[in-house]
Formats: sequence, structure tokens, C-alpha cells
Amino acid sequence: MQEPHHLSVGDISFLYEPGLVRRLMVAGTEVIRMISAPVRDANWGTFSPKLLSNSIDETPDNVRIEEVFSVADGRLLADLTFVVHADGVVSANLIFTGKEDVQTNRAGFTLLHPIAGTTGNALTVSHSDGCVTQTQFPEQIAPGQPAIEICGLAHKVGDVDVRISFKGETFETEDQRNWSDASFKTYCRPLSLPFPYTIVKGETVTQRIEVNLDRKFESTHRGVAARPTQSIQKPVRLPQICLAVEPDWLTSASLPRGVVPVLRFTGGDSYSDEKLAQIVQTHQDVDVEIIVPEDKDALGVCETVKDCLERCGLNAKHITALPQAYLKSYQPTGPWPEGLSPESCTQVALQTFTNARIGVGMLTHFTEFNRRAPDTSFGDYVTFANAAIVHAADDISVWETLETLPYIFASAKALSGDLPIRLGLVSIGMRSNPYGAALVPNLCHAKIAMTGDDPRQTAPFAAAYAVAAFALAAQAGVEAIALAAPSGRLGMMNADGSLLPIGKALKALSALGPEANLMVSQDKVTLSNSIGSLSADICGQGALHLSGFGEDND
Repeated sequence: MQEPHHLSVGDISFLYEPGLVRRLMVAGTEVIRMISAPVRDANWGTFSPKLLSNSIDETPDNVRIEEVFSVADGRLLADLTFVVHADGVVSANLIFTGKEDVQTNRAGFTLLHPIAGTTGNALTVSHSDGCVTQTQFPEQIAPGQPAIEICGLAHKVGDVDVRISFKGETFETEDQRNWSDASFKTYCRPLSLPFPYTIVKGETVTQRIEVNLDRKFESTHRGVAARPTQSIQKPVRLPQICLAVEPDWLTSASLPRGVVPVLRFTGGDSYSDEKLAQIVQTHQDVDVEIIVPEDKDALGVCETVKDCLERCGLNAKHITALPQAYLKSYQPTGPWPEGLSPESCTQVALQTFTNARIGVGMLTHFTEFNRRAPDTSFGDYVTFANAAIVHAADDISVWETLETLPYIFASAKALSGDLPIRLGLVSIGMRSNPYGAALVPNLCHAKIAMTGDDPRQTAPFAAAYAVAAFALAAQAGVEAIALAAPSGRLGMMNADGSLLPIGKALKALSALGPEANLMVSQDKVTLSNSIGSLSADICGQGALHLSGFGEDND
């Protein structure tokens, strides 16, 4: 992957990478997070583009970028042009040409709006039928689209008036904070239209975006940063550290003490007695997630799980039960699956596990939790999970998801009343794909979206990300969080039990105990007490620094 080009003209600066411009700023105020032209496959994975040519022409008046790329093994050819003028006009032009038939869920421009400086602010929407409506960028994360049928948008970021026009397709805006992206996304084509669809051989698709930036700076103008610049320092109670456990993620190595195993059962007999006996060597108390297959009786599944646990001497402290159909995502208005509901599964869990706390929510992402908020009247806690590479997998986009986690926690609290939050797996790679038939294969071990096999999982990058996510969860008062699996593609250790960097980080977090001092700044989070200190750099490539804990962990 090429390093971003830092480009500027007049008081406008931005980053260019093949296929996109990002972090477009006017005198220090970020007004556009990104403009790109992704092509999604039938599982919502992103086709990897092949750059065929590109050029950058810089003059005192403008920067012009032209490139040609192909996707889908050359079956779709794209001509893409960005022009950034010093007077504040930014244009993007795109031409797709079908060389062969290509099936896609979405192909065309995506414009990302930053969440800093826009959240809660007024938004004027010009519609394709000529009407104009007034709305706002939502404060609480919106489960649906805040704006549809778009041909133009107008809003302010700091002291900059931003006007955007869209041509060649109908656009709509969604709240990407649902998936932990640090942006609101205006994209084509509308989700109300059928997908997948086909761009046929010989077909040409043409789109254009034009952005007009009108500066209205006052003498006190200070710009709007990509992330909050103020530092936060306070004592916090630390969440319980959990491990996401599936049978295939257990090796002969013992589970680490000091963490809570969260056993996921798909049906009642997912685990052999040997696997459960291995767990009981280090843990008597476990948390349990039960997925009820569509052809199974919920009561029978829950009773089988209970019998398995009791036979092996395991005590279930927390239980969440969910129909298998709800591992997939649905639009807020449905239609929802027929048959077994989340509420009926919860009632069965309450009936079966009388001594456990019962969770309500989803076993996938906040997106699904937000789209079908749980009935909190008979639960003891709420739960959901998160993955950082649903839409983009480059390092910058992954780190930007940390900017969004506080919004997710705040919105979850608004939906949960007084119930505490116990998070499922919060990771870079995806555990499962609620939006398509399967995870995207990653045979080349590259940084790609919607895969479960992310190359950063075994590197310090994942360790720093986990520490930062843990610290932000502590800041929000989250009760528990899973940050890895024991082993496997999302694991904390190798098959022989040796710790990966993320495993060393979790060991240190566990050693901190129940409380620590938290410091959050623009570039770093730090947790420390008399036992030791962990600092995670949350910009650039990310780095993790440990001190104390009885050994040199740097």
C-alpha cells in the first residue's frame, strides 16, 4: 500500500492515496473526511482495485489528480479525477466502463463527513424531486438514514460553509458510527433499490461530486480537529476482561487466569466434554452465549447447554441467548425474521438459568443492536460487539474507529436505561459477517475489509488498539469487554500458549486490578496505577508501551 501524499493548495490541505482523497482541511478545519469510489461485491466486501496509472499536477491555483484503475479482475474499468482549487472548489469525476458483466451491491462515489464539527449540527438537504428539507447530523447514532433522495447538501463545519452537489446517481446518507467508522457517509446507490445488480459489458456509469467551501473565519478561529484535542484525566473502574471462546479457538494450551471465558454455543452440544474439561482446569465461572438454530427448540437447547456445563463443573454467571437468524443484519424497518424472537429466547434463558444474570441485545455489532433495540424490562445487562474493518481496513481508518467508540457507548446507554453494558468481542477483524453470506477470504493476508483474518492481529498494532478500546470502555463505565480469542485468527496466543503482543497487553491489563488512573489525549491513552502503566499511541502506526508488571514489556 502506498503512503499517502500530503498535498496542499492555498489554505486547503489533504491526503491522496490511489482511489481516494481524505482529511480535506481548510486552515486546520477538517471539512471532508474522505471521497472515494469503492465497488462492493455481492457480500458487501470491497473489490481490491488495481491501479493502472495515476498522475498529480500541482500549480499555484489547483491540484489535479488523474488515475485509472480496474476491479473484479479487470471486468470493470474506472477513470477517476480529483481537482482541488485554491478558491475552495473541489470536484471529483468518475467514469465506470463495463469490460465484462460485473455483479455488485454498490459501485460509485462515497463521501464521508467528519463527526467532529458536524454531530448535532443543522443540515440542509436538496432532493432529486426539487424539494429542500432541513434536518441535522444526528447526535445519538441513527439506526436508519438521516437523509435520502439527495442531490445536494449544505452545512457548516466550524467557520466553513460546505455546499455539496451530486450528479449521475441518487445518493443517501447513513450514520457510519453504527459500524464504528468515524464519519457520516453519503453514498450511492440507495439501499431501497434491489441488490446485487449487474453493470453489463459495454455499460458506462458517470458520476460527479462538487464541493464548494466558503470560509467565514473570525479572528478567534481555531479550526476543528479530526479528534478532540482536550486531555481527560480521571480515576476509573476497569471493565472485566473477557475472552471470546469457540471450540475451534481452544488448543492444548491452558486459558489464562484473570480473564472471563465467554463460551459461544451454536446449539446445545457445541463443546465436547474434553474441551469443557480443559476450561475447568483454570476457570469454574464462565459467561455463555447461546445461539439457537432455526430448526431447534430454544428450551431444549438451553437445557442441553445447562446440563453440559453442570456435568463438567462449570458455573454460568452470565447468559445471552439469541435466535440464529439474528446473527444477520436487517434494515430498521425490517422485515424481521419470522419465528423465534430475541425476547422469547431471553425468556427461556431466564427460565433455565435461574442463578445467572441474563443479557439482552445482539451477538454481532452495535448496528444490529441499534436497529432493533432490546427490551430492557427483563434483562440484567445489554450486550453487542464491534469490528473495526467493516467498511475500510487501512491503518488510518482503523485508528479512526477509536474516535467513534465513545459515541457508540453513549448511544448504547441511551437505549439501555440503567442496565450495564457487557461487550462481546471488540476487535479489528470480524468474527462473522452479518451483511453477507460469509467473511471475505484473505489468502494473501492483506489489510482488507470484512475479513476475519487480519494481519495486524499478531502485531503490536492489535495490542495498542485493544488497550485503547479498553481504556475508552473504562471511561464510559462499561462493565466487561472481550478483546481477543484464546487462539486462532483473533487469538491472544499461539497454539503452544506463547503470548502474542495482544496477549501480553491483556495480561498487563488484568494485572492492573479493578481500578486505575486514565489519561486520554488526542494521540495517546494511558492507564496506570501502583502496579504498572500501559500507554497506547492512537495515531500513525500505533505503538504500545508497558512499564512495571515485574518485567520489561516495551
